[in-house]
Amino acid sequence: MGGRVDWPGRGPTWLGVPALVVAFVGLGVLIDIHTRQMTSRDLLANGVPTAADQVELDVYPNRGSPIVGDVLVTLRVDGMPRTVPLSDFDDENPHGVPEGMHPPAAGSRYSPPLAILYDPSDTTTVLAAADAELWLANRDTPRFASELIAGGSATTVLAMVLLTRDARRRGVSWWRWYSDPPPPPA
Repeated sequence: MGGRVDWPGRGPTWLGVPALVVAFVGLGVLIDIHTRQMTSRDLLANGVPTAADQVELDVYPNRGSPIVGDVLVTLRVDGMPRTVPLSDFDDENPHGVPEGMHPPAAGSRYSPPLAILYDPSDTTTVLAAADAELWLANRDTPRFASELIAGGSATTVLAMVLLTRDARRRGVSWWRWYSDPPPPPA
């Protein structure tokens, strides 16, 4: 293919599509941190604090190093032991641990006795107290996600304006821009 391809809108399209992806990534991060913060706020205000004497990590294989799929804690509810997974947890890196169920390493983030909070009306909603406090105090992640959304959305709108301008210069409606072939070379 020789010569220069002069197809109006090529630049704005390459600008707008990644910007839209960035905005959606920011939206996903914002929804995730908002959910974590709401759960943390509810459990810190209304949850029952207790300690889990038995904690197990469910380790899965991964390409480079294994990852933790679940953190299972055993707590006492009405005098009866009950094993439930934490509702949410930070990634615990189990270096050198084979896959399967294992207790966390001594001194690690989730090593027993683990201070936890659980919802008395729904005992399956359980968080580590340290995670709940950390996530509730986190102000940087929501701000970063909002910046991703704002920047990605603004850049997408700019790309749409540039595409519309280029299409109008060609005398084509913006919704038919991709259906028309590029103009013949002069």
